[in-house]
Amino acid sequence: MGFLSFISKLLGLGRKFAGTPEQYLAMVQYMAKKNNPDYSMEELLQWEEVMQKVMKVNLQPFHDFKDLAENGIPDDSMVEKVDGKVKEMEQRRDLKQAIYGPNADLGDDDVMKSDDPGAVFARNMVKDLSEHVKFSDDEHSKLDEL
Repeated sequence: MGFLSFISKLLGLGRKFAGTPEQYLAMVQYMAKKNNPDYSMEELLQWEEVMQKVMKVNLQPFHDFKDLAENGIPDDSMVEKVDGKVKEMEQRRDLKQAIYGPNADLGDDDVMKSDDPGAVFARNMVKDLSEHVKFSDDEHSKLDEL
């Protein structure tokens, strides 16, 4: 499962961000935009605060994330790869469901059921984030199943 392996390698086993500060800025902006396309600086800082609670990030040479957000130039190279992998995975799921029906076994494309180390990592990361982010009741019930 390329996407999840890519993410788990990028974040490392100890949940330490392995990219540059500019890639981290782009990732946090990506997450904020997925949540709210018209996000504010305050929302961006909140997303970053949550991310810092679940993984370590070296922001040097920037003083802090606000300095990075104000003075750094986001490096979207990693985000573009992630977005491409997400779209590819969605297309595979859609194709399997179109061929085999809505209850098709999605195999490793089903992040919620896969035993792939990347899928397990992703589920654990979301579960850890759920301690700091308010999810809808429906999404929260799915988190309880993890």
